[in-house]
Amino acid sequence: MYYSDEGAGVRKYYADPARGNEELAHFAMEGFKEDHEGISIYTHSDGTGYILVSDQQAGQFHVFPREGSTGNPHAHTLLAVIPVSTDESDGSELSSFAFGDLYPKGFFVAMSAHRTFQIYRREKMEAWIK
Repeated sequence: MYYSDEGAGVRKYYADPARGNEELAHFAMEGFKEDHEGISIYTHSDGTGYILVSDQQAGQFHVFPREGSTGNPHAHTLLAVIPVSTDESDGSELSSFAFGDLYPKGFFVAMSAHRTFQIYRREKMEAWIK
């Protein structure tokens, strides 16, 4: 389980209470203008993927590997910073499902504070990461 601790970064814990409440990771602590806000998680079919964290006041998302690093699944190092058109983004979602001809590989959507939505093709978002 991941959660944004607005001024401190992203914290990771086991989702199963039977496994305890040990903090597994604390990352995304640097490079944010102010608040760490919404988190979107995308998983590829091979178990890899991305964790996108809103840098709310900067109009961008920081991207981290979902699977961690080689040998340490709890080491989430920054992969990329993606500029978006959002203003004070509080919510986002990433989908790999096809949505017609316009979004054949899915999309990333982020909501601005004034309730407008910016939608990006998933392949464009992944090109920014690589």
